[in-house]
Amino acid sequence: MTGAFRDSAGGAPRASGPDRNLLASLSRMGALMKQLIRGGVLAALAVSFLVPHAAFAASPANPEDFIKKLMGRTPGKGKTPACFNRVYDDAHLATHPQQNVRTMTLLVLIDSENPDSYDLRVGVNFRNRKHYFETEGDCVKPHPEDEAGGAVTAHCAVACDGGGIDVALKDNGSVLLTIPNGARMWRPGAEDNDTVHGAFGPDDKLFRVDRAALSECMPLAADKAEKALLARGQ
Repeated sequence: MTGAFRDSAGGAPRASGPDRNLLASLSRMGALMKQLIRGGVLAALAVSFLVPHAAFAASPANPEDFIKKLMGRTPGKGKTPACFNRVYDDAHLATHPQQNVRTMTLLVLIDSENPDSYDLRVGVNFRNRKHYFETEGDCVKPHPEDEAGGAVTAHCAVACDGGGIDVALKDNGSVLLTIPNGARMWRPGAEDNDTVHGAFGPDDKLFRVDRAALSECMPLAADKAEKALLARGQ
């Protein structure tokens, strides 16, 4: 009999060689299965196979909902502003020595006459520079990212190949700014706008800015009409 033999007492055939090893492995697997069942692991695995993957993925936000949440309301006729800012204290900067940004202010302006794009302006104080700097980008209408479950992100381009800025929602009161390769900055009011490149440090890539009163964005207003709009708080 291949793979089995009778013991010296003439009992039932016993497994030998590879068969004995196989039976031992099956026994161990059976014990492991029992432990998994008791721990609920198999149940969780079964659900993951039976329920479509999309049920677990965060659904991409609707672009129109993105705008409402970004602006804090439905944009009205004319220009609708939203303001965000962030001040990094000394304790934060001490733990991020490669971050140059000390303060950041973000003004978003949507004009009903040009609903497919909007204006993004950023004001920055760098800890290694004396003056206040600004940059501005034109943002295309936001859209869901190509990957499944991706969040809606607005892509903004600074003029003259000055870099790119992405805007995504963090929650109802905050947004995330991504500046992966820095951005061209200028000092408002200075001769030739005092254009600066390379002001952002290695740790100046991702920023969370929080919703603020519109008056906080007054320095980013382009003219008296915008200043009046921000002063009214609407």
